[in-house]
Amino acid sequence: MMRRKMIVSIAMAAGLFGASAVFADSATVPVASLQPAVHLEKPQLYGTGGKLILSDSPETISGTGALYRDRVEGEFRVFWHHQNTSSSIYAVGVAVTNTSNQTVKLYTKGSGIGTNLYVDVAGQNALADFLNSQNDKRLAAALEPGQSYYVSKPTEPEITNSGIVQFEALTKQGNRPAQVTVTTLSYDAPPEHPDQIAVLPEDSHTRGTFPHFDRFGLIRYDTATGNAFLRVDSAAYGQWSDSMPGEYEEGWDAVGGKTVINNGNYGVMYRFGVRVTNSLHERRTGSLYLNPSGGYGHFALLWNKQLYQSGFVSWENAWHITDFKVNPNGGLFSSEMSLTGGSAGPQVIYFTNEPK
Repeated sequence: MMRRKMIVSIAMAAGLFGASAVFADSATVPVASLQPAVHLEKPQLYGTGGKLILSDSPETISGTGALYRDRVEGEFRVFWHHQNTSSSIYAVGVAVTNTSNQTVKLYTKGSGIGTNLYVDVAGQNALADFLNSQNDKRLAAALEPGQSYYVSKPTEPEITNSGIVQFEALTKQGNRPAQVTVTTLSYDAPPEHPDQIAVLPEDSHTRGTFPHFDRFGLIRYDTATGNAFLRVDSAAYGQWSDSMPGEYEEGWDAVGGKTVINNGNYGVMYRFGVRVTNSLHERRTGSLYLNPSGGYGHFALLWNKQLYQSGFVSWENAWHITDFKVNPNGGLFSSEMSLTGGSAGPQVIYFTNEPK
């Protein structure tokens, strides 16, 4: 008897992010106006959370098939970024299959899929939806052995599909971490056994499984410093690398059987504490900017749990994200950010301050 399958097709409209959304499309300044600036001391970053599955190869797809596959257990995040270069509409997304012999409870803990002609807009929409839903844990399915759960979205020709979804798989009995098989894929009709369809050949981009999907660290900024900057997700190696200690981890391509690096840390959430010391001992107004050094993109991040989104930002400009009050004794703030799919170059964050 054929085993059942469960399918969820996610249809998300860009811009529906609730009351917490802030749009600052035109709020940019020439990055030169923030310079000279002092390079902040690089924080030590710590990898936390479950595994990250990255699916970015082949980045362009012209038919159906699996794009990446691996087995994971417990909590994990899947990030994918693929453009449909065919003349047909395909669903692109991820299938989670229970390949064990017992029932698995599958939860989602944040989900976003963006589809757009502009690759960086697709990535921004996906990240914004993920940030808005990451604290909402939901039971997605109770998977019997052989059953699959799909998160996907129809993707038209020349459109890029960028997705980021976090899952947790637990045994029905005992709530212990359960092992599942994860397959990112393109399909016209949902396959009965997504864990068994052939994986498409790779291209020059990266796919792989990485140890942790989050980085935690503490940024320290003193108002007496004046303008200051820190590069986030800069190149992992080479002459353009300005990475922070602990920022990058080696991953494993389960299909190709080789060690890989997620250059740019796509799909990784940076969860920063920002300690602002006020050596000037007077009320100040701090400002936060973002510049895509060497690239461009559309961006999204959380500052003190408030969601901000940019318009198009080039390497010549900096997005003025927000201003914040600094009392005479300083303060502690929070920021959560990730490089959106389709964006190029490191995110350089700038801090400035002036009298209140």
